Amino acid sequence: MNLLPLPALDGGRLVFLIIEAIRRKRVDPELEAKVHFAGLMLLMLLMVVVMFNDIKRIFM
Repeated sequence: MNLLPLPALDGGRLVFLIIEAIRRKRVDPELEAKVHFAGLMLLMLLMVVVMFNDIKRIFM
């Protein structure tokens, strides 16, 4: 599950390594950090939505 190609997971890092291997040039670390941060925020948002739906099902 951790190898899914999503930013902020190990699979996201593997995607960047593959891109670097194809381009033979390093991806800008600042851009990579921004992509990982955005992915992490989307994962956190997904967790909040899932938790909200679980709580709503329990009480409604």
